[in-house]
This record gives sequence, C-alpha cells and structure tokens, in this order.
Amino acid sequence: MPRLLVVEAGAQPPISNDPVEDWVRPPVSRDDLEARVTVLQSRFDSNRVPTLDSTGTLTFGHHSITVSATQTELMRLLVDRFGDVVHRSEFVQRFALQTLTLNRNALDLHIMRLRRRLLPIELSIRTVWGRGYMLENAVSAEAVPVTNASGV
Repeated sequence: MPRLLVVEAGAQPPISNDPVEDWVRPPVSRDDLEARVTVLQSRFDSNRVPTLDSTGTLTFGHHSITVSATQTELMRLLVDRFGDVVHRSEFVQRFALQTLTLNRNALDLHIMRLRRRLLPIELSIRTVWGRGYMLENAVSAEAVPVTNASGV
C-alpha cells in the first residue's frame, strides 16, 4: 500500500528504501500533495505482479479469478514472464509435453477467452506481432494499442 507520511516541522525526515513511501512537511500545496500521491500510486501499480496458484486462481492486486486447467498452463508462462514477450513456440512446446496438442487456431482461441476472463482483474494480454504475447497491467497499458489475436 502506498504511504505518504506527514513530518512535523523540525523533526528528522524518515529514511526509507520503500519505493511506495514518501514524506512531506506542512504546509504543502494541494498541487504538490496531489503530484506526490500520483507518483506513489504509479510506483505502486508498476510493482504489482500477478500470482497463479496450483488450483488455477489468478490474483492481481485485490482481485482474483479462476481459470481452467488449460488456461492455467497458458497463464503460468505469461505470469512467470510478466511484462515480457512469451513466444508462440513456447506455448506449443509447453503443450507438447502433455497429451493436448495446441495448434495456431487453438492458441488464438484460448488467448481470446483469457482476455475476456482477465478484464475484471486489470490484466491484459497484448499481441506482439510476429513474436507472441505479453501479459501486462491493463491500466498502464491503456496508452499502448492492442492488436487482435491474429496480430492485425
């Protein structure tokens, strides 16, 4: 949780290595206060990382959803590499070790369904054309255009 500490006049300012903690000394203007809160919230949002447990419960921030067994396998790759590209071939390799085969159309269909499931928890899957997919924070990704599952 981000924290903004108010330090009394003459008191020693706190020393903190926490990126989501800052301090101000009154009097502080409303603009300065809002700017500090915005920066703290931004740092907090950028430090959040999703988690996926063995039962298929995906948690991000204060929200969670459950996903199917197949979706759990797909999400495990995306969660482990949160913010980085997971190449399409890596998804295919993951399923080659199991009895389930995953062709291009099946992968696209699973990704489309996952995108819908992720909407309530502020996560999104972005297509990186010609390479694969990237799981990211939907709130910070709003400025980045999202392509459809076919990469167009």
